[in-house]
Amino acid sequence: MYSSHAAYYVATQMALAHNGIIRGLNSIYLQAPNLPANDTVVARDFLIYCQCWSESMHHHHDAEEEIFFPDIENVTNVKGVMEQNVEQHRAFTPGFDKFYDYCKTCPPKDYDGAKLRSLVQDFAEPLVKHLHDEIETLRGLDKYDSKRVKQAYGRLEKSLMATDNVSNISVRPHLKLLTLY
Repeated sequence: MYSSHAAYYVATQMALAHNGIIRGLNSIYLQAPNLPANDTVVARDFLIYCQCWSESMHHHHDAEEEIFFPDIENVTNVKGVMEQNVEQHRAFTPGFDKFYDYCKTCPPKDYDGAKLRSLVQDFAEPLVKHLHDEIETLRGLDKYDSKRVKQAYGRLEKSLMATDNVSNISVRPHLKLLTLY
């Protein structure tokens, strides 16, 4: 059933963002073992792609925890209303951090697609579960003031657009577009 409540708009927008995260992760998982052997340029570029994806993930979840979730707590007047989602962030963080560290520190000559894929497998399931569950949490905000829910999401969007999400990546000017293999 269609509703004009902002909770459904917010859930839809978040689902779109989460789908982008999942598609990026899928591309990493599928391409990881298929890079040409001993091509350090392609390996370097792919590792940078993985770093960019990781930075976007950090950016998204940090903004949720620092801005959006506290705002939603104020809107609902329910302490810990988003705590399940924060706990889910913590559940995938150890594996995600190992993946991110590998992408930042692996010399291209030592790139190992099977290792990268294994690192993805270590955090993918709890991440994807979280990305799905959070949508239902957001849909559940339909019992609160629609205008305030939309304002809280607007603050999140504004913050995300105003902040840099790839500050730790050293992209070289000769970075080539990745070719899918």
